[in-house]
Amino acid sequence: MKISEWISLHPEQAITVPPDCSLHEAMDRMLAVGCMRDIYVVADDGHLIGHLSHKKLASLILAEHRPVHTRRQLIIRIAGGSAQELMDTEFTFARPDEELDNVLHWQLEHDVENMPVINGDGILVGIINLRAVLLEMIQDNDQDTH
Repeated sequence: MKISEWISLHPEQAITVPPDCSLHEAMDRMLAVGCMRDIYVVADDGHLIGHLSHKKLASLILAEHRPVHTRRQLIIRIAGGSAQELMDTEFTFARPDEELDNVLHWQLEHDVENMPVINGDGILVGIINLRAVLLEMIQDNDQDTH
């Protein structure tokens, strides 16, 4: 199955924020959606420009509870920082024409829970969420055994 087919059958919504979104707003959005652990920074024109992981957001929000702080953590803690200032600009993504099995294999091998899918223009068109794939596989198995 192609990624584009999966997305049309399972239109999982990625958590997106604009570049000027604050650290706390980004964390609030992520916590509001229980099964998503990644946030994608999307420009006004729809281009995916960055990624914020659950671990990165948690380490910034909880920095005061750590025994040692980096200078960057302290500055971000005080100033807040925007999504664009905090995001990772290098991230892995899938294309709609790729095979779902290949992308799932890569996700499992590299411990990536959510894989953004972008088209040839750099626009975020969907997401492959391992939890959603597992739920689908379990439901298919249950239907096959009955």
